[in-house]
Amino acid sequence: MTDAAEPEALASVFPDDPHEPAATGSGNLGSSGHMVTAGSVSVDQGQALRAVLDSLDVAVLGYDRNGRVILMNPAARALVEEVGEPTGDDAVPTGMLLFDTSGRQMGGERHPVSLALRGESVRHVEVCVRAADSPARMYLAQGGPVTGAGRLAAVLAFHDVTLQSRAKQLNDCVARVSAILGEPGPAGLIIATAVRTVGVMLGWAASEFWSVDRVSQVIQRRNRWQADDSHSTGLDRVGDLLNGVGLAGRAWQSRTPVWVTDLVTDPLTAAQTDWGPLRAALAVPIPSGSSVLGVLICYSDQDETPDDMRTAIHGSIAVHLGEFLERRRADDSSTALEHSRDEYITLVGHELRTPLTSIQANAEMLRAEPDMPADERQQMLEVIHRRAEELNRLVATLLDVAGTRAGHMSLHCRRIDLAEVVRAAVGRNDTAAAIDLGAPVALPVNADPDRIRVAVEELLRNARTWAPPDSRISVTVRGEQRAAVVTVSNSGPPIPADQHARVFELFYRGDELRHGGVPGCGLGLTLARAIVEQHGGTLTLSEPDEITTTFTIRLPRPNGQEP
Repeated sequence: MTDAAEPEALASVFPDDPHEPAATGSGNLGSSGHMVTAGSVSVDQGQALRAVLDSLDVAVLGYDRNGRVILMNPAARALVEEVGEPTGDDAVPTGMLLFDTSGRQMGGERHPVSLALRGESVRHVEVCVRAADSPARMYLAQGGPVTGAGRLAAVLAFHDVTLQSRAKQLNDCVARVSAILGEPGPAGLIIATAVRTVGVMLGWAASEFWSVDRVSQVIQRRNRWQADDSHSTGLDRVGDLLNGVGLAGRAWQSRTPVWVTDLVTDPLTAAQTDWGPLRAALAVPIPSGSSVLGVLICYSDQDETPDDMRTAIHGSIAVHLGEFLERRRADDSSTALEHSRDEYITLVGHELRTPLTSIQANAEMLRAEPDMPADERQQMLEVIHRRAEELNRLVATLLDVAGTRAGHMSLHCRRIDLAEVVRAAVGRNDTAAAIDLGAPVALPVNADPDRIRVAVEELLRNARTWAPPDSRISVTVRGEQRAAVVTVSNSGPPIPADQHARVFELFYRGDELRHGGVPGCGLGLTLARAIVEQHGGTLTLSEPDEITTTFTIRLPRPNGQEP
């Protein structure tokens, strides 16, 4: 719209009225030849309307019958120029490019200008205006047709409700994430759904969940959602990060949200990868008391200005994620406790009573027949001794498990060769199945050699139980940059999926073992995990659908060691 068109448009709002009384007082006659009086002050009506429009922070636009903009106040001019629309006589007939709340373009008959020019009132229509290189803004469009105003055929006012809309959007996202985290299902799948929800509902280009690996003391990406696959290449190049390094590492270290408004030039992220279309990011730590469990990162492909509202809402989402992870851990512990009570009853009823019954029976026979032949007496004494040893081992293992889990068993850690410890455990293992051992010449770690050997022996004992007689057990030892890894695999029948999560529970034994007459008391894997965790490591089991059953020990290594 040209500047010359404005006076004409303003004048057209006030057509000459032959019945208007003559103006009194002094004043300048405007271009319309029409004046209003306020006390002793007369103001040209066109100038009055201009003053009113100019004072509004609401964008007001007037349109002729062809949909061309012929009137706009400064707020409207700033809005139109921000979105890159023409403001001269070449203005597009439908005005600004608008989108609805679902992201669809409002073209044709759906456009508010089209509605007003058809004679319809526009009331509280929520529209989205997308400006180049800046976040989208939300407006409420109101207005309608204008009659008897010369060239002016319709007027629309656009009220900026971006803050209110964003607040509602953020709060809705928090409520949705909270609901997702309250649903049953695998923790990994629930976290992935929550991360996707944050990205979709809050308009991010990508969102990621990172978790702290306490063994290697790095933070690792666990899952990602992205609106466009073109972001994958750059993000994939960002690997595990140390505390304080990179965006995730800095949020982990600082325990506070971290904004990066320019991923390409910010020293924290510049050297990490080729960020491609991504421009800015927000990283929020996921808390658990005074520690950090992980980090939620959201990426934007537009310029972003950090604001307290978004930071606070994302912090609230991170708190919900932390509470979910803590709750899952507590639920797992509670479930394991309930299961262990049931298994303890089974243990007392069978594993303890069976040897005790045998001891008692043989002792009573010895007492009842003092003249029993010497060879029979010797056999009974051997049975009593063997059964007593079984009870002694069981009690010793129980005490070992209880002490280790409670942290009462002292470790005598020193610099040891893990490969040598594993070789010693393999050499002591009496098994019908052959063992394939793959290990480096040496792999130094800080650990208690006797306790680590016990953990490896328990894994070998478990593998021997399940491995077919003619199969081979595979044992590997390898070094990673910040962890030492030991795996024990067997090709026996896989652990059923419904029993998979319980294998490390105290006293737990699968149905096949209980009903198949396989000796044991369900303490070995519990003890092995307790020992490994006491060293600051982890003991995990492969997924049920894998060909082999593999237990993996990961122990921390001194900083700076090469694999």
